Amino acid sequence: MINVTKIGEEQFKTRIIQILGKCEGIDNAEDYYHNLGALSMALKAEEPFLFINSIFEVLGNTDRLLIINALREKDRCSCELEAMLQKSQPVISRDLRKLENLKLIQGWKRGNFTHYSLVKPTFNQLKTFLADWFESIGNWFEELQLV
Repeated sequence: MINVTKIGEEQFKTRIIQILGKCEGIDNAEDYYHNLGALSMALKAEEPFLFINSIFEVLGNTDRLLIINALREKDRCSCELEAMLQKSQPVISRDLRKLENLKLIQGWKRGNFTHYSLVKPTFNQLKTFLADWFESIGNWFEELQLV
């Protein structure tokens, strides 16, 4: 992968336009390059993309995904999660805060301990966005007419 800042934006743009010019079905590579940039910005601004991206960024961490998986069966206190993950309380707290900020989990006090559970509406929204996204896909490899 080429780092755009390393070679400069203009050089990168020129290089990509040259490559696009060799692609089948592209008549004007420079216009096509600009259209792809506009498409990228439009796709990144869609609410489902922003939501799914933020969730995947947080769940891309193994420990946080394990926390979610552990909470699937029952609520757990932070000390249980420390024991499960073999991590210190500050590390677990940081992960729990990231999950809470996205409303994936919710904590509440029970005695001296904070317990956590999954937040169903957030997962339902994720499920809906992903289902809609999969439904909108019109370019499945298995359905391509390869010559």
